[in-house]
Amino acid sequence: MTNDKAIKEIQQVLEQFNDAYIKQDASKIVEFMKKFHTSSDESLIIGTAYKEWMYGTKGAKEIFLSDWKSPGVWSYDYKDAKITVKDAIAWISMTGKLTMELPSEAIYQGMLAQINGMLEDQDKNPDDKMWDIISSATFYLNHAKKGDKYIFPFRFTAVLVSENNSWLFHQMHFSFPYVLTSPPVRIFE
Repeated sequence: MTNDKAIKEIQQVLEQFNDAYIKQDASKIVEFMKKFHTSSDESLIIGTAYKEWMYGTKGAKEIFLSDWKSPGVWSYDYKDAKITVKDAIAWISMTGKLTMELPSEAIYQGMLAQINGMLEDQDKNPDDKMWDIISSATFYLNHAKKGDKYIFPFRFTAVLVSENNSWLFHQMHFSFPYVLTSPPVRIFE
């Protein structure tokens, strides 16, 4: 297979993956998994949370459903994806955005719950707890009055493998360009 042919196939996979991700149809998760994700137990998805490392089909399914059940919609800038192909392996990198409607009261309640969790964290010293609390409170004060529509940019990298004439995700990594608990980058339309 030539690289040009493989790149076109992968571009189609990315477009279809984006469309399915936007639809967030949990009733189609089995079909989604078969179409887009390898069945290898060695597959890995690294989510945006620090310890969110999901292995195998079970872990992938869990993270996809979690994203689809959250109040936001993940969309990918698949047309601008950087794609490199070598034999039956492809590496991609692209950006995207998480868009959600969050009323200021919901943010306030979420921040209170987050602060309470920080106070109960036995693994952190008091100084670290206070810095985390200040960061969360600052996020709330900065964003709660700027409107209810939140758009957070994210980065996405992945490794795809060609199996049975299909390109399937074997490894994914999602990341927000941020520090601590909340993305400081927010896009306003």
